[in-house]
Amino acid sequence: MLPVSSAAQSSDGVEPGVAFRSGLRGPDAIEPSQVHLPTSVGDALALPTSPFAYVLYGLSAIAVLAIVLAEVLRRVRRTRDTAQAQPVAPKAPETRPKGDSLALLDGEARVIDANRRFEYEAGMPLAQIRGRPIWSIHAKGFGKCFWDGAIQEALTEGAWQGEARTLSDDLHPETETLSLRAFNVSGADPTYEFRSRRSFRPKSDRAGLLDSGLRDALTGLPSRRAMKTQVEFAIVRAKAATAELAIILIDLDRFRDINSIFGDDIGDRVIERLADAVRSVMRPGITIGRIGGDEFILLIEQASSPEVVLQVAHDIGAALGDEVVVDGLTCRLSASMGIAQYPKDGSDQRNLMQAAGVSLCHAKAKGRGQICFYSENMEQRSEESLQMEHDLKRAISEGELLMFYQPQIDLRTGQCIGAEALLRWQHPKKGLLLPGGFVPLALDTGLTTAIDQFVTDEVCRQIRAWNTEGYAPAKISVNMSAMTLLSPDFARDLRSTARHHQVDLTQLEIEVLETTLFPRMRSSLNTVDDLRTMGVKLAIDDFGTGYSSLAMLKDLPIDRIKLDRRFITSLPENVKDDRIVAAVVAMGRSLGVSVIAEGVETREQRDRLISLGCAEAQGYLFSRPVPAAQFAETWLRYARPKPYVGSDA
Repeated sequence: MLPVSSAAQSSDGVEPGVAFRSGLRGPDAIEPSQVHLPTSVGDALALPTSPFAYVLYGLSAIAVLAIVLAEVLRRVRRTRDTAQAQPVAPKAPETRPKGDSLALLDGEARVIDANRRFEYEAGMPLAQIRGRPIWSIHAKGFGKCFWDGAIQEALTEGAWQGEARTLSDDLHPETETLSLRAFNVSGADPTYEFRSRRSFRPKSDRAGLLDSGLRDALTGLPSRRAMKTQVEFAIVRAKAATAELAIILIDLDRFRDINSIFGDDIGDRVIERLADAVRSVMRPGITIGRIGGDEFILLIEQASSPEVVLQVAHDIGAALGDEVVVDGLTCRLSASMGIAQYPKDGSDQRNLMQAAGVSLCHAKAKGRGQICFYSENMEQRSEESLQMEHDLKRAISEGELLMFYQPQIDLRTGQCIGAEALLRWQHPKKGLLLPGGFVPLALDTGLTTAIDQFVTDEVCRQIRAWNTEGYAPAKISVNMSAMTLLSPDFARDLRSTARHHQVDLTQLEIEVLETTLFPRMRSSLNTVDDLRTMGVKLAIDDFGTGYSSLAMLKDLPIDRIKLDRRFITSLPENVKDDRIVAAVVAMGRSLGVSVIAEGVETREQRDRLISLGCAEAQGYLFSRPVPAAQFAETWLRYARPKPYVGSDA
């Protein structure tokens, strides 16, 4: 090794000792005085000459490396702690990118590339979009058939353009312009540029939706206007995908009575209960809305079979089936439903909803809680129903309604003790109609009040006529609807009618159903007390078919119980019916309430009732309902016992 001068310096002009010291900074820096440094390059490069020197040289190198590594770790830890201590600014919500939605499609309509606006509307990043067909990710869908047609036109014509009217997320109408432009048409691998342009409106609050008429104020559901648009779009999608859909119209049974008797507040609570029942069947592909007072609509897309639609309807009926308490009143709700299917029953929104409306009318005509699918012959029946409604209005005003009377007999003496007044309609074309042929129609069309007014006026007039002719006074029973009976003005109007005809109201008995009084006992008490003060008697009709509550017998001043005919028909063979009749007769006797049996048709039934202690009855065994003149001639003129008691004649 050649000797080097001790005065020699490093190539960068810095002394070796200074260079070593400047390698570390801070508290871990090593001062030159702490280390023995070589005084020349030759000393620094000189190899150790003994084993001890080798060991010392290695330990020194390890010590230096450890010091350097410790400093690096300390600085890394300090940087990490500083970053954690600084608050992280919240991530700004993603805003809708401006401009048109663009995508590049291959020959199979699969996405090759797309811009940020397309990613935003698809709700997925580009990595997940690539390779997917556009009909599976486009916001409004439309289906494969729709896009196949558009691509075919773009391939042959060079371009395609269309316009779709849709609803935004906040239910505002918007117009979307769609276009496809074809490239490399003559080549083996054509591509297409997809472009979409929408005129978005800012989201509005609930009040804005209510002002625009797109949301129902009470339930918050889409309104008729919004649902019409939804049905239109659903039909477009179903047509493009060659799929089926169905709509169900739902109407609450007897809601008019509920609203009239209890007022709008209770009516609103019942509507909310129906809305909850309809919401219970919501799932993907089902849209619900409120399109009228008590009328709701369900739009079911991808309705694969009528059985699927029918199951949804049954689920709604089951949700309504349980008794509910609304502001302390017990109600048992039911709804009628009409179903129409696309494309079988209608090819557009108007015809489809009209078909559903016709099937709903047919369901309501069949009774409460019915479900009907549309059929072509319903149109004719719907026209007949409208004609019947017109005829019934005319009948009330032109005197086509008549009162027939069925005698009520004292089984101990055979004498007539009164009669039940029963309504008939002498239709000019259909002949004599029983109440079952037109009373349900009256309930649905709000004509029950007018009919009840006719009944009370005609019965009071007839009682006055019999009294004038000198017939023995008889107690006449009349049936009243719940809407009329619980009207606040009923007692006043009845008193006015009786005064007009100069009739003693003790000759009048009002028959009501258990289901009319029991759920409304609190509101019924005042009405019943008013009637009692006027001398009117109260009878519970069809006892045993409703609530049959002992509380009702205890709290309401009831004068008579009418045993329903279904307990009489099987006498004396049916042991259970026999025991029920015996129990009711005994209970009535102990409470001071008379019991009359309805529907007695055989002598065996009559004899068994006598043996059970039932003293009053009516039925075909004694007489069918007859006109007033015939009833007076047969039962009132002589007022003598008839040969039906204690005789086989």
